Amino acid sequence: METIGNNAPLAPGSYPSSPKSYRKHRATKPQLLTRDKIDGRSNAARLFDRLVADIQADLGGADRLSRIELALVEAFAGASVTLHHLNSKLLLGEQIDFASHAHAVSAMVRVASRLGTARRPRDVGPPVLSEYLTASEGEASP
Repeated sequence: METIGNNAPLAPGSYPSSPKSYRKHRATKPQLLTRDKIDGRSNAARLFDRLVADIQADLGGADRLSRIELALVEAFAGASVTLHHLNSKLLLGEQIDFASHAHAVSAMVRVASRLGTARRPRDVGPPVLSEYLTASEGEASP
């Protein structure tokens, strides 16, 4: 017979009267791992960050992209880093999972078709007077 915590023994296949008796501590919400919490000094993180910055620049800058486009850029960079890793293993003569390779390529193609593969020109014309004054005031402030 099994026991749970300080409860009485349980017969096999039976359950305690309350699901709370399974918990030894207070339930918490699952914590998501985010880029902010990851040490960015690894080669993979540097490659990822460089790809994201380069793609955002090709698309006219991060400030000109929608939130969905920003997420797609990160998805493309993630698939690209995965593909880079698999290609490196292949070149070293190691075995790779070709299904994973094909999935990474397929994901990149699908995301690229949504984002586009052509560079978007950035507006480099003279700023509007109010924008110029706001930017110059921000630089003058300590």
